[in-house]
Amino acid sequence: MKFVIIAALVAVALASDRPYYPKPAYYPKPAYPSPAYPAADGYDYAPMPYSFDWAVLDQASYNDFGHKETSDGNVVTGTYYVVLPDGRRQVVTYKADDYGYVADVKYEGEATYPEYKPAYPAYPKPAYAPPAYPKPTYSAPAYPKPTYAPPAYPKASYPEPSYPSYPRPSYPAYPRPAYPSYPRPSYPSYPKPSYPFPSTTEAAIEAAAPVKEAEIPAEAITEDAEAAVAVTEPIGEAAAAPIASEAESSTDAA
Repeated sequence: MKFVIIAALVAVALASDRPYYPKPAYYPKPAYPSPAYPAADGYDYAPMPYSFDWAVLDQASYNDFGHKETSDGNVVTGTYYVVLPDGRRQVVTYKADDYGYVADVKYEGEATYPEYKPAYPAYPKPAYAPPAYPKPTYSAPAYPKPTYAPPAYPKASYPEPSYPSYPRPSYPAYPRPAYPSYPRPSYPSYPKPSYPFPSTTEAAIEAAAPVKEAEIPAEAITEDAEAAVAVTEPIGEAAAAPIASEAESSTDAA
């Protein structure tokens, strides 16, 4: 109960802090008299038959359309057409009477989308004559040539530098070295080896399958020749002594 009383007192205190604004007084709504129109009299005419027909054809602006309509006073029939941008011709035939409006839409032709190529008129190129301006006659200005004396600079008095002269170096002449000449080595000649005569079976096998002599390639011949030339070159006395001893031992053996 105390809480309710405290809440009521707080609400009254808050309400007393708000300013009081009186309700604005509005002006009464003006009363305008309703307009009085005269009764329609003489405007209800009986329907009359009519007919019209018109068409527009302009090739430059691609406009081709028309309209035709006929009425007997009760039923209205007509048709209108227009050429669409895609080349087709839209034809609408309609009929209007007390039961409503009925239209029949048809399209004639096929839709085509040709590339638009505007045709510009050919104007002749203007020919302008070059303007003829008089050549100005100005005389070339003559300026006097300035005369300036060349500056004279005093010669500096410095002693002429002297450089020492060195004698040309002399190099000793060394004698050409003399190399010893060694005698050409001599090699022993060995007799041609003799092999025993083959048996009957070996001879038959050799006769059945003759063996061709092996052809020595040119590269091998060249290498052998180079080896022979290398052997015939002079060698030192120290190397020739063993060869001579071997030759003597082989001769004794023979």
